[in-house]
Amino acid sequence: MLDKLKSIQYALKVKWYEATLDRLRVVDINGRKVQLMEGGEGEPLLYLHSAYGENLWMPFHQKLSEKYRVIAPAHPGFAQTEGIEDIDSMEDMIFHYLDLMDYLGLKEVNIAGVSLGGWIAAEFATRYPDRVHRLALAAPVGLWMDEHPVTDLFALLLNIEKLRATNFHDPESALARMLVPDEADDDMKAEAYKGMAATARLAWNPFCHNPKLARRLKRIKSPTLILWGDDDKLVPTAYAEEWARHIKDSRVVKISECGHLMMFEKEDEFVRSLTDFFG
Repeated sequence: MLDKLKSIQYALKVKWYEATLDRLRVVDINGRKVQLMEGGEGEPLLYLHSAYGENLWMPFHQKLSEKYRVIAPAHPGFAQTEGIEDIDSMEDMIFHYLDLMDYLGLKEVNIAGVSLGGWIAAEFATRYPDRVHRLALAAPVGLWMDEHPVTDLFALLLNIEKLRATNFHDPESALARMLVPDEADDDMKAEAYKGMAATARLAWNPFCHNPKLARRLKRIKSPTLILWGDDDKLVPTAYAEEWARHIKDSRVVKISECGHLMMFEKEDEFVRSLTDFFG
């Protein structure tokens, strides 16, 4: 009963932020629409979302905005951001974010990326290390270990129970069932498939990694936090040490009893880890 009450409170918070806070705008960058959410004051923090597509102002955004100016764009192909038809590789995505940072006047910025967003953040930091002040990578894809394959997230869309079980430590929690419902409405289904189509432009072949990335990670100059749930069944926790092995000024923090979507399942620990790191 308490678990269900917490999930209802979480849903109400999301609706409240969505309805009452003027966080979302759509800007034109080089003739393309880009959706941005922004809130808070202080040092800028660029948040790059996962393939889940957390493009509403969520409770974890709100908590981060109490200390930082949170800037949360939607990737091309997600929400209202255009230009996915011109994204054929990670290189195209990096130029997209370079244009966005220039538009926002961000010369050097803290970046936090989750999963797909973590991969984008890492690739950006290898190419433009002087534009990244501090870097937080939360369970990123992007590397590959044959002994620890990343789960096929595309196939999971066909099996909701397996999707929940792969993304959450406790897939039976009311929160997990709210975020990944048994019966999604048409709008949620459309957004999910749209997001997967956009993700496939980067992560289909080779699957969820760049074979050249590991040897490029030495180019990252910024202090780096590698954050992982200790029960991540989508991107195995063993990858945390693999990322740390290639990024010289990095440290690993693991969140206990937590799956892949740590910003939801362990919101407080996720936010605390980021704020402790970014200062």
